[in-house]
Amino acid sequence: MVVIVYVVGETPTIAAFERFVTFQWNFIAKPSIYLHNDGYFVVKFVTMEDKDVVLYSGPYTMNSKPVVVKMWNVAFDFSNEVLKTIPLWIQLPKVPLNCWEYDSLSRIGSTLGVHIYADACTTKVERISYARILVEMDVTRPLPRQIMVEDPNGREFK
Repeated sequence: MVVIVYVVGETPTIAAFERFVTFQWNFIAKPSIYLHNDGYFVVKFVTMEDKDVVLYSGPYTMNSKPVVVKMWNVAFDFSNEVLKTIPLWIQLPKVPLNCWEYDSLSRIGSTLGVHIYADACTTKVERISYARILVEMDVTRPLPRQIMVEDPNGREFK
């Protein structure tokens, strides 16, 4: 139920970050927030559902600066962490409807990095002009502008 948060640029004060959380994440129970000296915030949520809804609801900005929200894991090391692998929301225009199942979107996302989530509109197929998925990507490598995908019927599309 913990995430690591980093605001790109100058680290805000803990009070400023708490105001951000209160305003931006007002749909969840108030989490516990801790500031690490290296500029990371550790956010502990009351429930797993709160953590998931915060991850689903991004991307976020604070004072026009990107806010990176990463799942915490036991291997996370503050002293060695470099923001080279970050979660990015990816829009996939013109995805055929027969590729909107979780498995298909996950395979598409895995060509870019580690697929994490699809947003609520994509999951419920409420908006069909594009699919939106959250993928953890290595941003030190060039980001692809397009990928080739083969649908279940063997047709290829970009």
